[in-house]
Amino acid sequence: MEHNLLIHRREDHAGIAVTDIKAGEKAKGIVLADGFRIELNALQDVPLAHKMAIKAAAPGDKVVLTGHPAGEATQAIQPGEHVHVHNMKSLRWS
Repeated sequence: MEHNLLIHRREDHAGIAVTDIKAGEKAKGIVLADGFRIELNALQDVPLAHKMAIKAAAPGDKVVLTGHPAGEATQAIQPGEHVHVHNMKSLRWS
């Protein structure tokens, strides 16, 4: 497989893992909207179907997914980190 991370739009802060990604592995992402490719090192394990940060976010920053603000960072998030309930809260139920 050429990629293991799907990103909906370039403005997104995270992509979805299409395989388990282990810390230290090279994550290869593709932007579905335009085919743009990105590579970054996984800083943490990211399980299949979970999100991996591709952009940094500071506490309180909106986290954009599928082109829309979907959550708020509750702590600093670095590219390559697992993005989940431990570092982001959903805007849907806020």
